[in-house]
Amino acid sequence: MTGRAQADSAGGARPLVTELSLRGVKNVDINQLRDGLVTRGTSCRSPLYLPVCWISRSPAFSVRRYLDPLEFRRDILRIRLFYWHRGWRDVAVIGRSERTSGGVRAIFEVEEKEPTVISELRVEQADSILSGAVIARALRLESGDPLDLVAMDSTILTLRDELWERGHAAADIVLDTTQVSDVSNRGPVAIRITPGPQITVSAIEVAGNAKVSDRTVTRLLTFRSGDLFRRSAVLGSQRSLYLSGLFNELAIDNVPVSDSQRLVRLNVIEAPLNRIELAGGVSTADFGQVDADFTRYNFIGGARRLTVRGTVSNLLAGSLNGQGLFYDVTDGAADEQRQAFLRPTWSASVEVMQPWVFSPRNQLGVSVFAHRRAVPGIVIERGSGASAALTRAFGPRTNSTLGYTYEVSRVEASDVYFCVSFGVCLAPTITALAAGNVLAPIASVTQVDATNDPFTPDRGYRARLDVEHASTLTGSDFRFNRAELTASTYRGVGRDAVIAFRARLGWVGAGRGTNGALGIGGIATEQVVHPRKRFYAGGSQSVRGFGERQLGPRVLTVSPAVLTDTALASPCSEAQLQDGSCDPNAAGVPSSAFHQQPLGGTAMAEASVEYRFPLNRALGVAGAIFLDGAIIGTNQLSGLLGSTAALTPGFGIRFDTPVGPVRLDLGIRPTLVEELPVVTQVTAAGGDAQLVTLTRLRRFDPLDRGGGTLGQILSRLRLHLAIGPPY
Repeated sequence: MTGRAQADSAGGARPLVTELSLRGVKNVDINQLRDGLVTRGTSCRSPLYLPVCWISRSPAFSVRRYLDPLEFRRDILRIRLFYWHRGWRDVAVIGRSERTSGGVRAIFEVEEKEPTVISELRVEQADSILSGAVIARALRLESGDPLDLVAMDSTILTLRDELWERGHAAADIVLDTTQVSDVSNRGPVAIRITPGPQITVSAIEVAGNAKVSDRTVTRLLTFRSGDLFRRSAVLGSQRSLYLSGLFNELAIDNVPVSDSQRLVRLNVIEAPLNRIELAGGVSTADFGQVDADFTRYNFIGGARRLTVRGTVSNLLAGSLNGQGLFYDVTDGAADEQRQAFLRPTWSASVEVMQPWVFSPRNQLGVSVFAHRRAVPGIVIERGSGASAALTRAFGPRTNSTLGYTYEVSRVEASDVYFCVSFGVCLAPTITALAAGNVLAPIASVTQVDATNDPFTPDRGYRARLDVEHASTLTGSDFRFNRAELTASTYRGVGRDAVIAFRARLGWVGAGRGTNGALGIGGIATEQVVHPRKRFYAGGSQSVRGFGERQLGPRVLTVSPAVLTDTALASPCSEAQLQDGSCDPNAAGVPSSAFHQQPLGGTAMAEASVEYRFPLNRALGVAGAIFLDGAIIGTNQLSGLLGSTAALTPGFGIRFDTPVGPVRLDLGIRPTLVEELPVVTQVTAAGGDAQLVTLTRLRRFDPLDRGGGTLGQILSRLRLHLAIGPPY
């Protein structure tokens, strides 16, 4: 059949390759092997076209591949070389093709046989520069392993980098495999290290710059003349120069001046100093969103950066709210406030960033800002102010920031929210509290990212610690201490699959004197916490069985007309509403009549585990199975076991796109029946409205919304559409 396929090709009609099959591949990565071949199977152009590709191979929907007999024979050699470099030197490969409907199936049959084995692996140093522990971490192979030259090259590169980090940039490392026997197919392997002298930087030269001064360029470097010529200093300088935004291209070369000195030359190509970016998107929580950024690089010299940024969200909320996969952002809001949650939210800021403050590792940012933010169904918060932050870099993707923010914050929420969250139920006091108060914390943020990929890591970890303090010393009306720790780790399992784990802990406590500073001293029974500083769970990057911020402490609100409806078997009287003795569990009162009012918690523990695996590598499609859980409470961490908790399993699918991975996650909400307090409104003797908390709790099942069995099933599902990984 191979001969027939070649004849068709010679006649000018190459057969279509409908499928590529690799058989007998057991000990190497079949995906890497397939990626190195010229012969490919016809594939779908996009995951969106999959249903069409199953029934048609039209060029409009498929990338059509044809059999090239010459490259087909060369692929046999490519497979043998792939195996040879990984220690299988006696592999046998046969290539053939089979007729299929509409073309041919290209088949490579592989017989791996026995590998070439390292009987003993030795690392020999002329000087003991590297410790045994460093060498052990660098080794990718050990005695008894196949002689994998790819892994050996990685080992040698790691050892060379370790020597360079210690100033031995001219170290010589030689791999000796001459004693490996072709007869026994095994033998000893030696890695011989000659470190050479330590090398220092003799001088620094800059070329190619016209708008940016030499002094500005050299100040961005993490090394100076006379320093040891280290690998981390070179990489850190490259990163600093690129992040400055001043250069499109740069190269750091070094020229030997003597055995122990190098001249460092920087060749740069400058970038435009002005940049404008416009972006937009759609998500299930923010509906339509538009972002605009203007950046001026080298603002007033010295590599300063001026950034003007604006964002508008909640676009088309009035049309999309509660439709299809979009959230109902008015759920839980008072009737008179529903329209407020459908109006656009926005933020605007002007920031100046100074990248060099006493050291190239430090940068200072100063900004002014204003915003209108919304926590769906809970609160709308407006604010404006200024901030300053000093960031210190300790290594690649490891830094710490100390900052101060002064903001005048205004809260717009229902009277129920103020009554329950702030302990203030009187209308005049609520008006005063919502008018505007100062939120001025000093904050520290420390973060480290030791993963191998920013979007799809398969090894490493990330961690972030946020600590905030606000008091009279910082000029804040809201006084509190807050800490939040988030950490995630990633580990590859099998071939291209990953297990990811994330944990999040948080606590916030109000400081003494908060109520007095807010003007509610003697009215609220407990010191209050600003709603933005409370903890919420639920959403596309949290517990995915719930909507955004919908897991945590809640109260129920209900219209008094529902409880006094004479159609009920046991309706409440006006007197029972007045004294709070009305029973909200009366027969006939549906759960849909109660609106949930999330309050946020002061203590939180959250964790997620996710198994990620490829579905179609050619199309960049992957799947995920996850389990999310959280505990949110209003007490100290020691009291979390008595708080609101939930576990939600689910599954998802991800697509690689030019803007990053797009994911669809479907969380499954469990049955969660809770005893929740109920707040309703009555008319006081003077005719004024007054909020009353009923003495009896409502046994509330959020899934009890009618619709039969199908409605019960669908009400347990929560679909999330988002760009970027969940963590």
